[in-house]
Amino acid sequence: MENKKSFPSANSIITGLITIVFAVVMGLLYSYWFDLNDDVLMKDILAGVFTGTPEGHNIQMLYPISFLISLVYKVFGKIDCYGIYLLLCQYVSLFVLVRSFAGVISDILVDKVGHKAPKIAATAMRIICILVVMAVFLTVVGGHFVIVQYTFVVAMMCSAAAVLFFERKDIAATALIILAFLTRSEMTLLMLPFVLLVIFYRFEDDGFFRENGLKKNALPVIAIAAGLIICELFHFAGYSTKDWREFNSFFDSRTEVYDFYQIPSYDENKDFYDSIGLKESEYELLVNYNFGLDDAIDAEKMAEIAAYGKKLYNEKSVFYRLAGCISPYLYRLRSVAKPAGFEYPMTDSPWNIVTWIMYLVTYVMLLLYESKRHKKTVSRLLFAAWRPALLFAGRTLIWLYILVRGRDPIRITHSLYLIEITVLVVLAEEMLRRVVTGPIRERDSESDMPRLYVTEVLHIFAGFCLVAFASMCFWFMGPSLAVTEAECEGRAEYNKAYEELYDYCSMHSDNFYFMDVYTSVAYEDTGYTYSQKMFGESNAVSNVTLMGGWASKSPIEKEKLRTFGLSENMGNAIFDDKALVITDKDTDLEWMKEYYADAGRAISAEKVVEVAGEFLVWDVR
Repeated sequence: MENKKSFPSANSIITGLITIVFAVVMGLLYSYWFDLNDDVLMKDILAGVFTGTPEGHNIQMLYPISFLISLVYKVFGKIDCYGIYLLLCQYVSLFVLVRSFAGVISDILVDKVGHKAPKIAATAMRIICILVVMAVFLTVVGGHFVIVQYTFVVAMMCSAAAVLFFERKDIAATALIILAFLTRSEMTLLMLPFVLLVIFYRFEDDGFFRENGLKKNALPVIAIAAGLIICELFHFAGYSTKDWREFNSFFDSRTEVYDFYQIPSYDENKDFYDSIGLKESEYELLVNYNFGLDDAIDAEKMAEIAAYGKKLYNEKSVFYRLAGCISPYLYRLRSVAKPAGFEYPMTDSPWNIVTWIMYLVTYVMLLLYESKRHKKTVSRLLFAAWRPALLFAGRTLIWLYILVRGRDPIRITHSLYLIEITVLVVLAEEMLRRVVTGPIRERDSESDMPRLYVTEVLHIFAGFCLVAFASMCFWFMGPSLAVTEAECEGRAEYNKAYEELYDYCSMHSDNFYFMDVYTSVAYEDTGYTYSQKMFGESNAVSNVTLMGGWASKSPIEKEKLRTFGLSENMGNAIFDDKALVITDKDTDLEWMKEYYADAGRAISAEKVVEVAGEFLVWDVR
């Protein structure tokens, strides 16, 4: 509940200052990291590290926002503008969430119980409430604050938009949804049902059949739909050239193959591969992700593989796959275990604990609210249950959808928890306001609660929340912070070999290096993969590219090869006098020799040097 007499309010000022301090302290303690090598490649494309010039087509984001970020890089080329963008989105969203979650409780405690508290006491109460909410965020969100991934950042933006919609700040909320969509469209669409549910709750509250209620709540939905359509049109225009259209077709099929249906085995599906003219050596390029060497693996062939993989996938009925996901879904709801790693071994605690606490708190608040409106116990129970029941039904459908698809990394599952908790909190906030202070429609004087009950409700609510969340923080904050520290330290140690490798490549700038894709991700099985610190790397052009991956065969990859005077055909460019190949020291190049032998070319591979004790540089002729 914001103090509307002043702008910004005391709550906003205090929350903003604490959020800034929090962001600085987290950066000093752990540094900020890009979560995955995918995030690093996106940054490299935007910053000009990939092609030598900041590029607006970073493939993973919609064109308007990536184009704008690339323009900023052209002005501030030495600064990690993409990292700053992600952190700004993250902490502005955190500010909105904390301001709302802490503000309603502090406002009620300060202004609404008895008489207004003295100014010093009121400020102290606000700070305490904000710090408690921050402690819960730190415990639950944990490493996501410093190990930054644009998917989870978008989830925070959508959660903040849900809060703003509930506060009826529709313009700011709509703008945030559109910005989230530009940043990560798929994740925004996954979050959108929860956001629309918040607007639906508003709509129900204003009255379904009231003209003013319809207008106030339909306009934001129309604005969101129009905004997303306009974003897609600009994106389509940005990728409208023939080369980009062909690549996008290839990219979509590649995503289906690798992320959902997997590559059908060669031996069991030889007839299919023969029918599309794909040899076993070419199949191995798909398996080791180095398909960039083969021009014959184009959009058409990748689409055929995706269609065949989908056909095999659909041989098991949806109901069969769904039945297999119900048990894991229920297990994730009830399992309680302290986190032992940032992502693996995967645990949903304490996310699921906070979710269940908020379902209980929300239902109690709704029940108390309905007790002011209905005399009958059955009516109270039914009217109090439908809102959280609708939310739970929706979350179940979305969870089963991602489990059936087999795509449930923590950047997605934790995002779903965050938006669900947000909806529960704002719903509980609104009911708490009504129970304590708000006017109640359809109030029956015989069923109206005595004023004494208001204070008791507040004390019970505050006491329960304090004990529940304090206990959760006590049990989980230590392990959560330990996991974050271990993850950051482990990444820093693991990256030393990669830093030495890329320094070697930079010092030998007359050469150009083609890297095995899986070598670029990890050189040994330690649980860590290559990532990169924000703000610590040069944005100078890199003379290294992958022999596959999600940017392979794109117009910007071809531009990169041309920039270094190489053929656009990677299969030929690899034999250039300046070209060398990088692999893990435990990886040989037999797969490459077999591939070129099938193409009628006998090749040799000579070891040039071992770098960092983990990588081999080869001269392929």
